[in-house]
Amino acid sequence: MEASDSSGVKDQVQKAIDDLRSAGEKATGDVRSSIDSAVARLRDVSGDASSKAQDQVSTWRDTLDKATEDVRKELGKLAVRAQSSVEALDEIAKELDERRKSLK
Repeated sequence: MEASDSSGVKDQVQKAIDDLRSAGEKATGDVRSSIDSAVARLRDVSGDASSKAQDQVSTWRDTLDKATEDVRKELGKLAVRAQSSVEALDEIAKELDERRKSLK
């Protein structure tokens, strides 16, 4: 995924899966079976969420490709304002710097 928030969520889900797997290795019987089932469900949900996010990004790219320069500029401003972390803004700033260099 491209957004840092989605990467953070993906990392957290993976950590939860790893923690459950570790607990499952120490568990026995029904508890182990329940943990294995929870791991499988987390993997399925994580994969579905990732796929949906990628589809959404693809749709947004198509929309941006068809938009006028003014519309793209306003959407970019809205995207910046929607960020809720300094890390996300830093990532956007890096992308802007790279884009500026490629346009020169």
